[in-house]
Amino acid sequence: MNRLSIVMVALSALLAACGGGGGAGAVANSAKAYYEAYSRLDFAKMKEMTCEAQKSGLDLALASITGSGQTVDQIKQVLKIDVSGLKFEEKSISGNIGTVVVSGKMRLEALGQSQDQDVNNEELPMVNEGGQWKVCTTKLPGG
Repeated sequence: MNRLSIVMVALSALLAACGGGGGAGAVANSAKAYYEAYSRLDFAKMKEMTCEAQKSGLDLALASITGSGQTVDQIKQVLKIDVSGLKFEEKSISGNIGTVVVSGKMRLEALGQSQDQDVNNEELPMVNEGGQWKVCTTKLPGG
């Protein structure tokens, strides 16, 4: 497996492993903002939008990506992620726990090749921490 393949697999794992404020649609808007940060490979923003219980996992995923011998800037030069074809719908909110359903298509482009990835009604768990909705796939009490 070449380095770019390793990086793409790690990025997919990062998105699978892994916020905004209050008001109508805030949970879905936060999920969308997380995906947009992912599309820009903005790991600092993604970390801000990840719950405390999951931040160490995000750090490990980033370490595996950069451990492939490439910097994030080098990866950004050859990898483009388009999330504009995704829809984010609020499924439920119960206290500080919410769920957003993500569907549509995401496009990955690297080294002149592109691939569409279907996202089929995937449920993205969210948690409100400090007044901000954050992605949190870690099992939480009451969630």
